Amino acid sequence: MERRKFVKKMSAFTTGSLLLSGSNLYSFENENEVKSNSIDLSPLAFNDSEIILKGNFIDVETLETIQGVSMKAKVCKNRLFSFKETIESKNGSYEIKTGFSAADKKVIEKVTIEITAKGYQTLSTQLYLSRLGCNVHCSIWDYNPNLKIEDTPKNSLHDNYTVSDFNFQLKRN
Repeated sequence: MERRKFVKKMSAFTTGSLLLSGSNLYSFENENEVKSNSIDLSPLAFNDSEIILKGNFIDVETLETIQGVSMKAKVCKNRLFSFKETIESKNGSYEIKTGFSAADKKVIEKVTIEITAKGYQTLSTQLYLSRLGCNVHCSIWDYNPNLKIEDTPKNSLHDNYTVSDFNFQLKRN
């Protein structure tokens, strides 16, 4: 009898977790098209606010968009599930989404990023995502010492979401 109650509770918990996870289980969009440029690092809890980081992969010298870039993102925070996502951007753009619950007032997500593209040096750095926007780790200046302050993320705060624009500048081999 106790085992039945346990199974019923776990099935209710699992169903609730899947429904409230924020993932697009019932999405009508073309999965390949969405997956190619977008990473969703949203937690399993209710999202009170979210941050969307978006931009392009560009060449340092020519400032032109780079096609065929691979980006790996890994959240450096203990969660119930490990979040590690990879995208293959064919058009040179990317988007990273994550959310924060009402209880996470001062939470900052540390995300490790690794970007590879044919003919370019691999960029390994960290990003810090919070309710107030995105900040980059100083390792990005080690990779590209000519990066200007005006090339850092531009954060735009709204009611329950923040949009950050940032272009990753890659150096040729």
